[in-house]
Amino acid sequence: MNLRILKKLSKRAMPYLIALGDRQVHFLAERNDNYHGMTIRDRTCWERNPCHPSREPGWCNFGDEPVLYVVARKGYRYVMRPPHHPLKGTPMVGGMSGGEQPEWDEICAYACLASWVCSHFTDWSNWERPIPTRDLTTVSKIFAAADDMVAERMAA
Repeated sequence: MNLRILKKLSKRAMPYLIALGDRQVHFLAERNDNYHGMTIRDRTCWERNPCHPSREPGWCNFGDEPVLYVVARKGYRYVMRPPHHPLKGTPMVGGMSGGEQPEWDEICAYACLASWVCSHFTDWSNWERPIPTRDLTTVSKIFAAADDMVAERMAA
């Protein structure tokens, strides 16, 4: 998945969130200001830095974030990292979370819908190993399950 597809999926997921009664703040992402909260594996849209990132001010590696160290044809080195910011105009949802020290938390609309669908179609009776009750391995199956969730909500 690349950032363009994420933006299209988020636009498609936003009406589902509204129909399911999402109470978070809905807004559009601004350039280099928001975080989408997903791993983008398509390397064509990865961020490229001309030198080792430890020489940049404020750099830190976020845990198990994938980082590629590439050598160009002329021998110059550069670093590639997955993007953290969505494209401008990507539908996002967010809100304040936390009790004593609340913080702003945001995620793209598709990731929010996918997490809702996955938690709805999971059998939580066995806490050690929750069992999914439906196949949710592809995007089309997630949206089909979201259709069923909306129909279930409208019937009730």
